Amino acid sequence: MAMSLFCYSSKSSPELQKIIDLIENQHQETFKIKFLFSKAQDVDPIQKETVQEYGFSANSFFLIDYNDNPAIGLSPTVVDLIKKSLGADGVLVLFENEELR
Repeated sequence: MAMSLFCYSSKSSPELQKIIDLIENQHQETFKIKFLFSKAQDVDPIQKETVQEYGFSANSFFLIDYNDNPAIGLSPTVVDLIKKSLGADGVLVLFENEELR
């Protein structure tokens, strides 16, 4: 079963993509095998509405897909890394676009 973390950012898509690329390059053992990043994209009106329910304003988002099911235990570490890289106030992470992480 495929599972994803939806990561919403207040940054622009190009700015967010640079950070994603940096994270991916610095942590290749994690993000090339166990988790996969999608490309940064602009949020659509429905996504804007979804994140506003959490009091967040997003301009872009990306997905982190679980590529290795046993790696699900590393999910808190991955979320911490994303928050550290984007700033805790600069990102909203939702498991399956529903559950706050």
